[in-house]
Amino acid sequence: MNSKRIAAFVATVVIALGVVVATMPFLLSSIRLGLDLKGGFEILYVAEPLEGQGEVTHDALVRTAQSLERRANQTGVEEPDIVVEGKNRIRVRIAGVTDEAKVREILKKPVQLTFRSAEGCKGAGDYCKIELLGTDFKEGAAKVVYDQLNRPVVEIEVKDKAKFADVTRRLVGKPLAIYLNDELLSAPVVQQELTDGRAQITGSYTYEEAKQLADTINLGALPLKLTEKYTQSVGATLGQRSLEQTLTAGVVGSILILVFMLAVYRLPGIVAAVSLIVYTWALLGLFVLMNATMTLPGIAAFVLGMGMAVDANIITYERIREEIRSGKSLLSSLKAGSRQSLRTILDANLTTVLAAAVLYYVGGSGAIKGFSLTLILSIAVSMLSNVLFSRFLLYLLIRSNLWKKPEHFGVRASEITDLKAADSEKRKSEARRLVRFDFVRHRNRFFAGSLAITALGVATLAVFGFNYGVDFKAGTSLDVVVGKPVDKAKAVQLLETAIGERLKAQPTIGGVNGERVSARFDRVLSSEEINRVKDAFAKEYGTNVAVEENTVDPVIARELGRNAMIAVAIASVGIMLYVAVRFEWRFALAAIVALLHDAFIVISVFSLFRLEVNLPFVAAVLTIIGYSINDTIVIFDRIRENLRFAKLRSFDDLANLVNRSVWQTMARSINTVLTVLFASVMLLILGSESIRLFSLAMTVGLVAGAYSSVCIASSIWILLKKGSIGRSPAAKPETP
Repeated sequence: MNSKRIAAFVATVVIALGVVVATMPFLLSSIRLGLDLKGGFEILYVAEPLEGQGEVTHDALVRTAQSLERRANQTGVEEPDIVVEGKNRIRVRIAGVTDEAKVREILKKPVQLTFRSAEGCKGAGDYCKIELLGTDFKEGAAKVVYDQLNRPVVEIEVKDKAKFADVTRRLVGKPLAIYLNDELLSAPVVQQELTDGRAQITGSYTYEEAKQLADTINLGALPLKLTEKYTQSVGATLGQRSLEQTLTAGVVGSILILVFMLAVYRLPGIVAAVSLIVYTWALLGLFVLMNATMTLPGIAAFVLGMGMAVDANIITYERIREEIRSGKSLLSSLKAGSRQSLRTILDANLTTVLAAAVLYYVGGSGAIKGFSLTLILSIAVSMLSNVLFSRFLLYLLIRSNLWKKPEHFGVRASEITDLKAADSEKRKSEARRLVRFDFVRHRNRFFAGSLAITALGVATLAVFGFNYGVDFKAGTSLDVVVGKPVDKAKAVQLLETAIGERLKAQPTIGGVNGERVSARFDRVLSSEEINRVKDAFAKEYGTNVAVEENTVDPVIARELGRNAMIAVAIASVGIMLYVAVRFEWRFALAAIVALLHDAFIVISVFSLFRLEVNLPFVAAVLTIIGYSINDTIVIFDRIRENLRFAKLRSFDDLANLVNRSVWQTMARSINTVLTVLFASVMLLILGSESIRLFSLAMTVGLVAGAYSSVCIASSIWILLKKGSIGRSPAAKPETP
């Protein structure tokens, strides 16, 4: 026994876990929560030029965004996220809002302070000529002061003193009216030229009234006209509930993954458990360093990432166990298994990163971008923690010589083949024993089954179509959670009374105890109508009412739909090109058919059961496209490896090679899918209602992906490949 390596292993684990325990509270408290977890709203504004202006310029967009940020800061919210997008859009994300209606009103409030004269006006008392615009006044300079009679007045200051002096010189003895938007505040007569650039707005104001007027003026005029085109809003209590539910699902899913790894892989399972804990800590730390925002879909990606993170361990451990079964020593098995599995791990993870990157750039909403960013970061961190770190720990354990039995690595002694055995028939018999089921021989049955599902899906889509959510159909969706069971008839009555019309689509009652009312409207509801809905439910069921709103303008809905199709197409083509470069065109074509098969099964299920298709659904489909190819790549990598040493004289030889490759990787295929299924099923059962359909799509897609990788992809490849070895009689393949 090498005590130094045991000591190094123990010290490494203790230090790593100690750092995790010591710093985790700080990391958790430092994570920036998104609006769907903390409560708040996201609005996409489309900017238009004000009357009399030419066009929307980038400079005007930037100044408008800055003005919105000043307005948001004035309300006391924390860290508003306001960014310019494209040529005429501004996206505003504000989390932690207690009075959303007030903040949204302040953001869009048109504030334009003007000084006007009566020169050229037709009627008496008309002030038609604008002498000074709101942009002529210093930003935030309005303040309350007291005049000589100790009365509160509002003092303002201009930027250009010379210009103000010129205006007042010209209007001495004449009124200079002060307007806020179209409201006349006062019309004092100019007594003398004002050279200090200051003016006062007088009136019978109390201090509170003067202060409110000063604050309103300080909002400043927006350089552009803004129209809300996309809105997502989540009540604070609903966000907190979603956070708690999804974290619970994540904890349970993580425990299941850890228990599974320990039960199946024994000693390496312990290493995987330590690596997974370090992975979680490192990913949280990276989020804090980047000041990234954690969203609800982001937590879902975090939880799914835990399942994906152990994929690298499973691929490596299964390869090591395979080397042990071949008769190699533990150290030789570690080296060979690590070397052989690295290429597969890189190929499998890069395809998922490709799909997530596409989703990030065309995802639209902040929640979807948060999901894709978390998925990308989780894969990057898992490559470090579950490849380099876990291999280092496993190396220390094996070199310590304390655990020498194959059973410690989940391999029975009876499974080990003697490399020195002279009887080659024994080796051949062992290879034949591995092939327990002839997948190639039964390929037509698999094709028939998939074609039947495809036909059902086509028929379902033709008859029912999609149940589009507001992301793609436009309108407003409202989810009202009241904290107690809701009667559907009563909910319909409250909704119809609040919006003043009959509902075209009946609301659904969901949630844990039937406390959630989900209503979809094919038109955009105004903020006043939404407030009336909330007030109606609060009056009926108490003040503990939380509302989640999603409003999408028709223009944005068409754009989101177009972007969704583009994203799926780009991801599919990108993956096909990557596989073609890393393998060959036959592998790429087979892989893309399998991916489309998986995506279509999910689409068919959602169409058949009339489940809502929205942006999270697209995120799930893209994740499935990126992830389900992992198992396919594992199998294809083994086929490619076996091809190097194969002598293919007939189709039977090719079929035997494919069957052997599938069975050599079967444990990997099953176990990698199981770990992610643990996460997705827990999200489906225990997670927030807001991501339930996303979790369902992921679960269905994972099962379909496991099936297509084993039964469809390799069978398609063999049909494409057989022409290169010559056509043989349609003889029955050798029975194993």
